[in-house]
Amino acid sequence: MGKLVDRVITTLEDRRERLMSGQINCIPSPFKRFSNNFVGVEQGKYYLLSASTKAGKTQIANYLFLYNSIFYAYKNPDKVRLRILYYPLEETQEAITTRFMCHLLYVLSHGKLRRSPVELRSTKEEEPIEPEILDLLRSDQYQDILNFYEEHVTFLPDRNPTGIMYSAKKYAENNGTEFKKKVTITDRNGDVVDERDVFDYYEAADPNEYVMIIVDHISLIDTEQGKTLRECMNMLSEYMMRLRNRYNYIPVIIQQQSQETQSLEAFKFNKIRPSVAGLADSKYLAKDCNIMLGITNPYAHELKEYFGYDISRLKSSIRFLECVINRDGESNGIVALYFDGAVNYFTEMPTPDDLAGMEKVYTMLRDRAVRTL
Repeated sequence: MGKLVDRVITTLEDRRERLMSGQINCIPSPFKRFSNNFVGVEQGKYYLLSASTKAGKTQIANYLFLYNSIFYAYKNPDKVRLRILYYPLEETQEAITTRFMCHLLYVLSHGKLRRSPVELRSTKEEEPIEPEILDLLRSDQYQDILNFYEEHVTFLPDRNPTGIMYSAKKYAENNGTEFKKKVTITDRNGDVVDERDVFDYYEAADPNEYVMIIVDHISLIDTEQGKTLRECMNMLSEYMMRLRNRYNYIPVIIQQQSQETQSLEAFKFNKIRPSVAGLADSKYLAKDCNIMLGITNPYAHELKEYFGYDISRLKSSIRFLECVINRDGESNGIVALYFDGAVNYFTEMPTPDDLAGMEKVYTMLRDRAVRTL
């Protein structure tokens, strides 16, 4: 048996043994019906999320990779350690954290406390946030998980490809060991002209640490070295592949769809779903990623029905999540999600033929504006 084949089989045996001993090989997806397409967050995978403007690409990215990972790591410290390197190119770290607080209030109260960021920040003159809500956020229960969030999410200021690469690489150097090997450089005559130390392999201090690199969104990166935006996006994607391949890191890149996907022509020909061809500014990233996910908001296109769902009743409370690319498994699967933008909450919709389940959704939509404490 060759060394390569033996190493691959040994890895497969080790991964099986991890599951048999109660450990994990990925942070599980919160969407069970979609798990054949998106099983969860795996080490050494590069994820790309795309959607049209205001369809919810940041919201679904944060729900899948930030919130779900934080909750899982918080509840399962024996199975996974977490580090999220977040490059917020569109929002501030304060805005991202405020949205997480709204989500946390909703989840921990089992849906009873639904407060949007506008409400939590006491934006309306006549509607200051209730002091009881702020007291809750300072309570031991909430502070425990909020402290966990702050300890495991690092917001970084870098905005250009090289800066993002080096700050992520610095984390790797501080939390593991790089091993080098000598490479001999020869000329065309076979004479040695140089010897160099190059990267060989990396050993993480904690192999169970999931290190995510979230960039939101990539079209907002700063250009450098006189390069165009497209060239810098491609450069950053190449860096993300290097971080994935060398350190087993998990790049999560958010990229808009082009304006053409929101045009009247796209609507006429039913081409409103995210696609590789629709990626704005550069299609190159689709070649680099392991998994590309897209999210669609049919209400934005004034559709009355979509995949059997009554959009005229559901309005903006439904999204469709699709696996556009999956290098290692099934793709083109699509799942309908209930969406509450006020608290950045997603869950799988009942199937459209589940009349009783859909009636519960309609009832929830009628009642969810009612505020209770």
